[in-house]
Amino acid sequence: MTQTGSGGVGVARVEVEVTVGAPRERVWRALVEETSQWWPKDFYVGRAPKGFVIEARPGGRVYEDWGNEAGALWYTVLVVEPLEVLELAGHLTPGFGGPATTTVRLTLRDEGGKTVVKVEDSVFGRVDEHTVPRLREGWRTLMGGGGLKAWVEANLSTPA
Repeated sequence: MTQTGSGGVGVARVEVEVTVGAPRERVWRALVEETSQWWPKDFYVGRAPKGFVIEARPGGRVYEDWGNEAGALWYTVLVVEPLEVLELAGHLTPGFGGPATTTVRLTLRDEGGKTVVKVEDSVFGRVDEHTVPRLREGWRTLMGGGGLKAWVEANLSTPA
């Protein structure tokens, strides 16, 4: 975790790891194909979202689908190494604490029949003393008991 700046231009960096009690293939599938199932409702920015989509291919979008061609773009996919790495880049507008740019690297690794999901998030631009704690809490919720981990462990046998 690193943060420089004091409400001005700076860098905030957070690393979070969550261990999911499932094989990496199952965790990857949930991450990129079942996102709408585990994405917490209070993490959506739209009033009536239809779902959350990760297009796991270079240049793909990570976005909220509001229906009727409406939605919110969160990230663009930069790198995909299936079952291992997903790298994203996005923009934070002033309404979401920006202006800033964010890059996220999600890695999955095997550990004794379980999967460790590591998130590395770096924000460049407008940061303050609340940026790092908010990022850490948000990623722990998304990847942990309020999101991916909880969904996968409750749905281990969900078919592809």
